[in-house]
Amino acid sequence: MRSLGVLVVLLGVGACSPYDPPLQGDHASAKYNTDLEACRKSSSHAVYLRNARAPGPWIISPITGPPAVRAAIRMCMTGKGYVLTKTED
Repeated sequence: MRSLGVLVVLLGVGACSPYDPPLQGDHASAKYNTDLEACRKSSSHAVYLRNARAPGPWIISPITGPPAVRAAIRMCMTGKGYVLTKTED
């Protein structure tokens, strides 16, 4: 039972880290960080509103929300002209 508690805490901490999409470019530049923060805010808000429309999506939003936010951030950043790098799956 104790190991389950540790697992839940670790998953919770891991979910809190900010998402940095796999994009080409200087991830330390001020412009990149400004664009990324704007995309994080707008994407999180858009997914929140989409999930809040009905009880079903809202109930499962802790599971479906984070991947949807990450996808929205990638789309936002590519819309700003950044290029996705290929990741090996």
